[in-house]
Amino acid sequence: MRSTTRPGVRRWLTAAALAAATVLTVTSCGSPDGGKDDQARELLPPSAVDTSDGLRIDGELVADKQLYDAAKNDTVILYSGTGKEAEDLTAARFMQETGIKIELTRLPTNKLAERALSEHGAGQLPAEIIRITDPRVAREFEKQNVFVPYQTPFHDLLVQQNTGVRDTFVNCYYFVNAMGYNSAMIEDDQPTKWEDLTDPRYSGKLGVVSVTTGGTLNALAHFQIETLGEDFLKAQGAQNPRIFDSTSTEVDALARGEIAIGSLSFNNAFAAQLAGAPIKLVIPDKGVSGSENLMGMTAKGVQSPAAKVFMNWTMSKSGQSFAAAQGFVPARTDIGPVKAGEYQLPQANSPQFHLFTEEQFAQYAVRDEEMWKKAFNYMG
Repeated sequence: MRSTTRPGVRRWLTAAALAAATVLTVTSCGSPDGGKDDQARELLPPSAVDTSDGLRIDGELVADKQLYDAAKNDTVILYSGTGKEAEDLTAARFMQETGIKIELTRLPTNKLAERALSEHGAGQLPAEIIRITDPRVAREFEKQNVFVPYQTPFHDLLVQQNTGVRDTFVNCYYFVNAMGYNSAMIEDDQPTKWEDLTDPRYSGKLGVVSVTTGGTLNALAHFQIETLGEDFLKAQGAQNPRIFDSTSTEVDALARGEIAIGSLSFNNAFAAQLAGAPIKLVIPDKGVSGSENLMGMTAKGVQSPAAKVFMNWTMSKSGQSFAAAQGFVPARTDIGPVKAGEYQLPQANSPQFHLFTEEQFAQYAVRDEEMWKKAFNYMG
């Protein structure tokens, strides 16, 4: 029987099948496999590195000679709630520019929090740096002394730019939720604005991720309510949408053509597009929602030269630029626009960037969640 699957979808299914056949682990040590080194170079060429007296990257001193010499034979132990694809690429770029290895453990933020708090309570926490997506978890880590104070060489600059610096953790970059569609399914009259999600032609073909999934979806719900109105949520709910419990499963469904359009995690969808999925992203005129990726140092990390270099590098021009190339919005606003492939996301100080702050999270998250559930008739 002749296949009726469109070529773009067929290529993605082949790539997905190959990926599924690979045994996945949550820990990777040394240089990430799967061509991540080459992918990192394709996303953004490495910055100029000067090691004549310490570690200077793109003109910024990331580590003095004493710290860098000590870090060369050390390994960063990173726990992260950020997507594995993004962290593998970040590890590849970090190694390209510093020569320092990373050991990564990747879990969703809620499970990562349980593990880290349990290990910390038993005095057995191996992580030196932890990245999470929920400010409530970050505050709990601070309260339980999982996070301890550490200042990068760029601390004063970050404070001046109001980029989410707290006493024991820092926003390292912003997650973005925007729109995307399957380009093999929608070839004409492509969507360009948020209101297109409510177009009747997408009835039964719309995908959304449940607001209960985490902080990035709280940010999206708040943005849509405040910018487009509660009726916009109700109009989406009337589209008989498919509701997902994670951003990765939604992106996979979009790539396979199970849905045609959706609001989605920009970085996840961009990574899928780079891997060959027939996905096109949309940055509407009314902007995108943003939420923080929070990073902190543990007591063990303060003793690790490699962890200090990683923390410093993440907030350097080079680390921030590479985050932008992956489809995140940099915390620093002084590095200038950096494209993620063909796309130009708004910078953090742009009117198009709608940040859901920690204060707004505390004030509106419960209200927004109830409004979202009502609009989508969602009981989860």
